[in-house]
Amino acid sequence: MERISDSAGLELLQRANACLAKFFDRFSGESSAGPEELRELLQLHEALTSVGIMLDGGLNSTSQEIGATLELYRQNLMRLRGQLAEMRKSAIGRRERLDCQQEHLYGAKAWRLASRAIV
Repeated sequence: MERISDSAGLELLQRANACLAKFFDRFSGESSAGPEELRELLQLHEALTSVGIMLDGGLNSTSQEIGATLELYRQNLMRLRGQLAEMRKSAIGRRERLDCQQEHLYGAKAWRLASRAIV
């Protein structure tokens, strides 16, 4: 695989960091499970995949700017791991509430059918 230039690598890392920052700003621990969250997650996936491909190709640079940007990227990945864990907990809680509501609806439907059968 061809090595990527310093400027292209820096630009890719900066775009990935911007994508991560945007995601953190919009979804700080809470999962909305809406279409905008799914769009943001898809963009984030694409950015992370691009950086992964670039790093697999060998970004060998001694540039301080790239080093600092790469360090910010690493910190963002650590933050993302925590953020995704929080979103997972939120989604599990939401799922438990939905399951409880569904059970309640099934019970109410059964009660309604039983009460109609008595009349």
